[in-house]
Amino acid sequence: MNDLLRDTLAERADGAEPPPLDLDAIVAAGNRQISRRRALTVLGGAVATAAVAVGTATVIRPHNTQPQPARPIPFAQRRPTFALGNNIHYGDDVISVAPYKINAFVQTDAGFVFLDSGNKIHIVDRDGVRGLGKGAWTLTADHRGSLVAWAEGFNDHYESVVYDVAADRELVRTPVGNKIPPNVSLAYGPEIVAIDGTDAYFGTLDGLYRWDITTNKGELIADVSPVAVRTVVAGQIVYQLPLSQPLTGTSLAIAKTVSATAPARFTGQQAFLSPGAKYLVTEPDDARPGIQPLWADLLMYDTTTARLTRFPRAYESMFFGQWLDDETFVAAGARPSAEVDLLAVTPRTGAVKVAVPGFSKLTFSTTAPRIPPFALPTGKPIYDLY
Repeated sequence: MNDLLRDTLAERADGAEPPPLDLDAIVAAGNRQISRRRALTVLGGAVATAAVAVGTATVIRPHNTQPQPARPIPFAQRRPTFALGNNIHYGDDVISVAPYKINAFVQTDAGFVFLDSGNKIHIVDRDGVRGLGKGAWTLTADHRGSLVAWAEGFNDHYESVVYDVAADRELVRTPVGNKIPPNVSLAYGPEIVAIDGTDAYFGTLDGLYRWDITTNKGELIADVSPVAVRTVVAGQIVYQLPLSQPLTGTSLAIAKTVSATAPARFTGQQAFLSPGAKYLVTEPDDARPGIQPLWADLLMYDTTTARLTRFPRAYESMFFGQWLDDETFVAAGARPSAEVDLLAVTPRTGAVKVAVPGFSKLTFSTTAPRIPPFALPTGKPIYDLY
């Protein structure tokens, strides 16, 4: 190579720009070669996270890289879910709350809220298990969102409470409507009927209150028993008829307001209304005595036409769970052998699919309160009076 050619090549090499390095493309290509499976396990109040380093290369991103999207809300997805002992089975994930035993629980987008064997309230989320230092008999949550509610008892009154699990704080605490008269034994205590968007519905000793959570103000909308109204979804109120005999009849009405003269179009006592108020799940009038709530079979109504869908009677009793969406309802069915299956029910077609076969046995503890080994995300414990 002569001197002129050598000098020319050197000049061109010095003036050449290096090709641009597309780091995002490199990382994306690398990620496509890696199969990742993420699992959440909460053990005794701590989140265990395993980190695996692949290779030894370090990639430094330029300062102008676009920010990564926010992490999805951890429990926003509704999956077939049940509790067994001190574990919550959330789809394929198993969340331990040991050493606590779960008597009842509900799901929110930010975590699960449960009652232990002493009816103390706890939350389990990505940060582990924490107690709230409060107690209640039942819990109530909306189909979506991070709110949970309960009625808390004191010597001379009850207080209705709405708690934001994501913000970890109370939004509402009020004694309105819940003063206990002296020397009176209550047939039914106060309940939180429902959370429906920004409204909470309190079944108080004075009647049904609709409470605006954002302004922390409420109004009495019906002079009825604390348990006369079953639920409220998308502004639709499901209530017992006749209103004067709550929990003793088997007729239900759905309307925007509570009225003693409304037509009773549905049969049953329990009421599970789908997120869009399109379908109503309830039970017929042959519910098994002794086991509370009184669940025996499953009926599905179209709320517009009142068309009834019955399902194959393969189970001796049914225990209702939650709506995953407007098209899928989850329940548990006890076989004659006492084996309990978790079921996914499709109201539009009447199809019943076994989601988790034989996840528990329908047995009850020998000491009061007599409860089975499992619970479903209704906020209410299942127990046997006999």
